[in-house]
Amino acid sequence: MGSPSRRLVLDGLLVALGLAVHQAEAALPPLLPGVKPGLANVFGLVAFVALGWRDAAAVTLLRVFLGGLFSGLGLAFLCSLGGSLAALAALILLGRFVPDRLSLEGLSVAQAGAFNLAQLLVVALLLGSWGVAFPYAPLLATSALATGLGTGLLARMLLRHPFLAAFPLPGGSCETERRQP
Repeated sequence: MGSPSRRLVLDGLLVALGLAVHQAEAALPPLLPGVKPGLANVFGLVAFVALGWRDAAAVTLLRVFLGGLFSGLGLAFLCSLGGSLAALAALILLGRFVPDRLSLEGLSVAQAGAFNLAQLLVVALLLGSWGVAFPYAPLLATSALATGLGTGLLARMLLRHPFLAAFPLPGGSCETERRQP
């Protein structure tokens, strides 16, 4: 297993990069109502593959909480937190128990779908009405395919970057993803 210091440095870099992308996305108008690309999720996915589920959870949750502190702890934060917890659950369950059956892009699409579903649930619970949130379900399901695929492809490219060669893989859940040409 790699040195704890290297692991901490990589986790810190992934949190910082994820937070920067999260903040940049927050400043952009949505692609469609309620739809953002979710590019900050790339860094949690990279942490999962390179370091394992605990690091992925730490990177993702730290990014969400710090993003909430910088942007405000309102409805967007609650949706982001609920979505991120659901996405982490999907990533951990699918990535650990069926890693040979799903590609990195497949894991990312599953995460995006779980994130979007959880956001709908959070909005419905907070507004006390299922009818307000769920008309967006078809739009969010379609966007999960596109954004999840894009996030998975970006994570694959990042995992192949020579910079990550400085960080030995300590047995992340999908080690072969980084080593494929």
